[in-house]
Amino acid sequence: MKNSLLATSLACCLLILQGDVQGQGFNKAGRSSLQFLKIGIGARQTAMGEAGISVVQDANAVFWNPAGVTGIRSVEASFSYDRWFADLNYVAGALAVKWPDVGVFGLSYSWLGYGDIPEALATAESGSSDTRTGATFTGNDMLLGLTYARQFTDQLSIGLTAKLVREKLFEYSVSTYAFDIGTFYDTGFKGIRFAMSAQNFSKSVKYLTVSDRPEGYDVPLLFRIGVSVDLVKAGDAFIDAGSSHTLTLAGESLNSNDFGERWHVGTEYIFAGFLSLRAGYRFNYEEGLASFGVGVQKEFSGADVRVDYSYVSYQYLQSPHRISVSVGF
Repeated sequence: MKNSLLATSLACCLLILQGDVQGQGFNKAGRSSLQFLKIGIGARQTAMGEAGISVVQDANAVFWNPAGVTGIRSVEASFSYDRWFADLNYVAGALAVKWPDVGVFGLSYSWLGYGDIPEALATAESGSSDTRTGATFTGNDMLLGLTYARQFTDQLSIGLTAKLVREKLFEYSVSTYAFDIGTFYDTGFKGIRFAMSAQNFSKSVKYLTVSDRPEGYDVPLLFRIGVSVDLVKAGDAFIDAGSSHTLTLAGESLNSNDFGERWHVGTEYIFAGFLSLRAGYRFNYEEGLASFGVGVQKEFSGADVRVDYSYVSYQYLQSPHRISVSVGF
């Protein structure tokens, strides 16, 4: 009873906060900072159109919904690589350890490198149209996170992440602390699951001592509500009892403090617990609508090894490729 009241209270708080964001009534693109926090981490999640918070319960869940990390077996580590726009490199890693009767502890890290950027003058020298000086500068974004999650019942999990985020460009930098909270609820009925998360609770940040925005720039505040259902599941009565096919459909609503409501849908087909095929679609985006992916999983000497790949289709920007490698014990 206590767990049910706790889950209900937390869900109500998240819904109220989400309603406040929706109630702003207009998009505020360009009014928030630390945009790298919106980049999806994990090939499995991104292949499903970023609709996986009610499906995926692995180490990479710390980047989406900290409650989802309770699904690991004992210890799991994951590494992800993303070839981002303009030849930028985005790498991330997560480690989760389950402590019996205490909960799951997780560490996470991500880093986006800008590469070498040509330095340019405000105006070109006399007789030239080239403003480049020949020198270069660089920048990067970084996240460090600590997660704690606990499975209160066979159905309910709640998680919390505290993280340090930093953005640096040339000689200017800004850093702040942020917090995520999430819930995961498995109804136990026909594979129906619900999940909610609120990410990046933080104060505004300032890059310059004197600027046109003395109040600073908001950090992207993200609210996710997801639901999934197993349309086909191995061993279900309505299919061959010896079947090894699993088909899952997932949907998600995303609200943020700098854009209108967005929707994600995704599906995952798993054959024999080995081969996974995934696809997804994102609504109310200008780019990166359709996504596809594949994954393989195999046990070696008691260790579950999974390799996932995803491709997100962009029309005007370079389409990113992601690959994730996970090892669980």
